Amino acid sequence: MSDLRPQADPNGRPISGGAAASGGGGGTGGAAYKSLHRGLEILQLIQGRGRLKISEISSELGMPLSTVYRYVTVLRDAGFAIEIDGYLMPSSRLAESDDASPHLVRYAAPVLRRLRELTGMTAILAVRVHITAVCLEVSYAHPQHRIPFGRGKVRSLYAGATALPLLAYAPKKVVRELLSGGLRAYTTATMSPEMIEPYLRQVRAEGHAVSYGQITPGMVGIGVPVFAGGRVLCSLSLVGDERQTGVLDERVALLKQGAAELAAKLPSNVDLEVWSDQSA
Repeated sequence: MSDLRPQADPNGRPISGGAAASGGGGGTGGAAYKSLHRGLEILQLIQGRGRLKISEISSELGMPLSTVYRYVTVLRDAGFAIEIDGYLMPSSRLAESDDASPHLVRYAAPVLRRLRELTGMTAILAVRVHITAVCLEVSYAHPQHRIPFGRGKVRSLYAGATALPLLAYAPKKVVRELLSGGLRAYTTATMSPEMIEPYLRQVRAEGHAVSYGQITPGMVGIGVPVFAGGRVLCSLSLVGDERQTGVLDERVALLKQGAAELAAKLPSNVDLEVWSDQSA
């Protein structure tokens, strides 16, 4: 195979480093190339599989665990990978279009504010990225109400009323993949794998999810899906303690009204593929 590596810069000057800079020979250039190649291999594997453990990366690529840990730490610190319940996953930085979130947040922000004002609860906007829920925006009930799932945070789909509507309408392959792995119980109220699929059918039948202390003891969550073009684009949810929940049916009705309002605001010609992750 011919060598396609450039041997001179645009002005005709020789490029220093030669083969070493491109991976051949020894020296720091060759080491840097090898290091970059290894990092890209790990990143490509995470992106392709969607979810896997560090031990699986080590086995798949034939790298020592200590080496994989070192590279994964760099990828996590750079925001290209996240770790949830012992599994590494691609971050929203890789899985989403850079243009998706700001536009959706702009349309959703007034809806979130009104839901917060009407209920006294924290309102959340989230999207699905493969088998995770990514929080795009939060309208806090009050400055001290710092719930764990804040803007930019990532959470698995199997717990909490913000994530469950996203899982309920996800492709079956996503549900199977999620349930095939170990699911950590955040609290004693977190659903077991055997309970999740029946509850997802209930969410689809009723059009909303309710969670009591599944993530944080004493906190109640209510969530609904937002449809666009016949598919679920995102979820809207309300989170607060039991005293703030009020009449559940009224909260659900407000959320569904907010979801319909948000869906109506979206451009009719929007390409859904750049608004949310629709991968199977």
